[in-house]
Amino acid sequence: MKTKTLLAVLAAFSLTALASAQTPAAPATPPDAAALHQQSLESVKQRKFKEAVDYADQATKADPTKPEYFSQLGVALSQRMSEVNFLQMAALSGRMRKAFEKSIELDPNHVSGLIGLARFYTNAPEIAGGSLEKAAEFATRVQKLEPFLGEIELGNIAAKDEQYARALAHYEAAASLRPTHAGVQVGCGRALMQLGRKDEARARFAAALKLNPEHEGAKKGLAELDKPAS
Repeated sequence: MKTKTLLAVLAAFSLTALASAQTPAAPATPPDAAALHQQSLESVKQRKFKEAVDYADQATKADPTKPEYFSQLGVALSQRMSEVNFLQMAALSGRMRKAFEKSIELDPNHVSGLIGLARFYTNAPEIAGGSLEKAAEFATRVQKLEPFLGEIELGNIAAKDEQYARALAHYEAAASLRPTHAGVQVGCGRALMQLGRKDEARARFAAALKLNPEHEGAKKGLAELDKPAS
């Protein structure tokens, strides 16, 4: 009796397993890449950088054809680097560069990716692949597509190289394209400070504050000018 019961159970199990194997599983709902991308953007605004990286990474996997998803991953990684130790920073830096490279592989004219690479090569130490020459190549590509943004990047690169007259020329060019941009006025002020033209620098910082009374860069510039000489 027990044997018959056991055989019946086994038979039922086999039939159930067979039915399960023959019934196609419902297709999994693909993740919404656009929603993940948007969540990453929002997380960056909220300064939740680890979360922003996770969302951006998922977006690139859900739809690996969108250059903006990869450049957003690069941006999120760049922000996350401020929260980790030196060894982790090195690993994230490599991921960041690859994300920006992938974005311009998908679209050679993807401005965010080009700016990301310009800034990577500007700020990375030489031992980690930094190169002002490469940075300038990417910034020049930006300049051809978006002159205002390109002039800013070229100014930043020149300032990093302590070529302050050249930096000022690029910032001035950007200011001529968008004279109401407070950040560009601050860039001009910074370069003028380095050139010893303090009165002109003060005027630029003051102009920036008229455009944006809360601009921290302008406030800091004025504070530095007001420091007593040591």
